[in-house]
Amino acid sequence: MAYEIPKTVLGRTGLTVTRLGSGGAYCESVDGYRKAIDAGINYMDTARSYRDGEDEKVIGAAIKGQRDKLILATKTAQRDAKGARTELETSLQMLGVDYIDIYQLHHLNTKKERDQALAPGGALEMAQKARDEGLIRFIGVTGHDWVQIQHAVATGHFDTVLCWYNCAMKTPEGTVFPAADKHNTGVVIMNASRNDRLFGDTDAPSPEQFYRYVLSHKSVHLTIMGLRDVERFHRIAEALSEQETLTPEEQEALEKYGAQRLEEGALTP
Repeated sequence: MAYEIPKTVLGRTGLTVTRLGSGGAYCESVDGYRKAIDAGINYMDTARSYRDGEDEKVIGAAIKGQRDKLILATKTAQRDAKGARTELETSLQMLGVDYIDIYQLHHLNTKKERDQALAPGGALEMAQKARDEGLIRFIGVTGHDWVQIQHAVATGHFDTVLCWYNCAMKTPEGTVFPAADKHNTGVVIMNASRNDRLFGDTDAPSPEQFYRYVLSHKSVHLTIMGLRDVERFHRIAEALSEQETLTPEEQEALEKYGAQRLEEGALTP
């Protein structure tokens, strides 16, 4: 069943995206990804490295015949132009598409990696050339170190950024988000539930509240959710179609709960 998931424009890309999208790596079946699409999403994220390349292959089978209605994002962890080009060509083949909407430089978590990727002959240069060729439409960056990702976004090179953010992990509010706001960079959030670690306590808010929380921040455009549980994905898609964001009181309650879970050490890898 397709739900009326709210949509927004993803920053300077101009792309209209559902505020909930699917994340890669956790679903091993074509049927699982098709069920996510059936929920009404139009944004799908994966990476060349997920499940040793199998994730792109499964998604490619799932989106066959539906490519035109989807915003497709994938990633390369290669830092040099040659390696990144090889991965791009493989991604296009595995996904069975002629172009990728958002091609992301994957986990630029250190200054060394960022310098390599952005230097002449680096992955960014390759992505810019591929964009000129029409193989990709926009260039993104992803990572887990908020300060390093802030520096990447601050260069102005990236159309989108994907990072962690939730009611317990609020550092992006003072790092990544201001840089993204300055450059009208589209902000995509992962880990809204910290890989489900925020779920499950008897006093825990309902799962959809964690997704509403991140979507309540003015800098955030959409959040992705890994398909560990397709039924839960549908539940959250339905809930977001009914209520997209939180009231200030609900936000405060989520932050209190998140701070408690963080203090307990429940969110560490």
